Amino acid sequence: MKFHSSLSRPVREESSAVFAVSAVKVAPPRRRRRRLFRHELRGLLRLAGPIVVSQLGQVGMNTADTVMVGPLGARALAAAGLGSALHIFAVLFCSGVLVGMTPVVSQAFGAGEHERCRRTLVQGVWLALALSVPVALFSALGGPLAELLGQQPAVASLAGAYMRALAWGVPPAFVFVAGRQYLEGMGVVKPTMVITFLGVGLNILANWLLIYGVPGWIPAMGVVGSGWATTIVRWAMLAGLALLLVRHRRYLDWRALHWRVERALLARVARIGAPIGGQLAFEVGLFSFAAVMMGWLGPVELAAHQVTINLASITFMVALGVSLAGSVRVGHHIGAGRARAARRAALGTYLLAVGFMALCALWFLWVPRTLIGLYTPDPAIIELGARLLFIAALFQVFDGAQVAGISVLRGSADTRTPMLAAAVGYWLVGLPVGYLLAFRTPLRPLGIWAGFTAGLAAVAILLALRVRHRFWQTPLEALRA
Repeated sequence: MKFHSSLSRPVREESSAVFAVSAVKVAPPRRRRRRLFRHELRGLLRLAGPIVVSQLGQVGMNTADTVMVGPLGARALAAAGLGSALHIFAVLFCSGVLVGMTPVVSQAFGAGEHERCRRTLVQGVWLALALSVPVALFSALGGPLAELLGQQPAVASLAGAYMRALAWGVPPAFVFVAGRQYLEGMGVVKPTMVITFLGVGLNILANWLLIYGVPGWIPAMGVVGSGWATTIVRWAMLAGLALLLVRHRRYLDWRALHWRVERALLARVARIGAPIGGQLAFEVGLFSFAAVMMGWLGPVELAAHQVTINLASITFMVALGVSLAGSVRVGHHIGAGRARAARRAALGTYLLAVGFMALCALWFLWVPRTLIGLYTPDPAIIELGARLLFIAALFQVFDGAQVAGISVLRGSADTRTPMLAAAVGYWLVGLPVGYLLAFRTPLRPLGIWAGFTAGLAAVAILLALRVRHRFWQTPLEALRA
């Protein structure tokens, strides 16, 4: 089986730099370092492009849901926002464990251990099926949970029906994540990009058919139809990925797979992935609980929050895609024993993620009302959403820095530190600040988003300190998964 890797160029680059020392004309060390850093940036961008498209495709589905539900009114938009927040919290908490596959696969691939990559995929599939059970049950009980969280009965009931539709799509979503992490760990990113892109188109079509119906053929289901559309797309994307892996042996020799449970390898993936799930739970939990607090303020506030958080999610997905590429590059370099290249990958990831988010901050400040108006014609939602978007512009740089830090640490198999940083930053800083400013000052919804900014800043600083220690003061062998 043939594996294609973009890492052969860095190896030749490093080797040529070493042999050049004995040449008559030696390139200055600073110039050589710049050349190698530019080469690393090019490698990051090549890998990041398809990952960014895939991530944008994921959030694009949520964007399509929000835009197409928007005309149904503030209550429908609030129900979709609340149901999505609760569902995504459970999904990311458990599917985050599967992301523990990435450093295991990437370091094994960098070391040339292709059989270990395949074995990790099998254990990831078993883990995905096991984790999907509690998440599906959680989603099925979304209505009563929303009422327990103090939401208005009408909004809670509609959100519960929406989440019950989403519950049927949890197993295929998790197995798809396992397959995606396997491919991304080896630096193979285009197949999932194509599948996700096609999924966005199918989601828009399914939304249109199920939300508004077709007279005489399909009844209009409103918000619940959007949930069923997402479930249909999840099953279709899994079918597409399975077909790809079966037909293209350069990605996976499925005949060589052994579907037995390997407890040691499964435990290793879970041990690395559990803190990732915890970190995502702390992060997404803050934003999900923010939706709950917005619901306490009213449906307009919750609807404006849903629109604004969707815009912030779009920009974040680009920074996330770049950072995920950085995680893979770091893993490959560590697996191949290239400590300096791993440091360059970490610096390049920070540069690209933070730089992009700084540009997005300017975009948010430039046309806030135009951006909110893309989702809804309601003037009250547009006005409040524009004010929230101003605060979102303030935390863009911190958001880019924290996701870059999380990802490069993940590539070095350090997943516990990001979890602890998220616990401190989001729940000991972000949530208390947001709650106090929202319910003890006139800021109200703006206070909740100010809490976001404080929490993201705290996490970004803590992670930057850890990255410095991990990559510049820790021996290479301690970074292996």
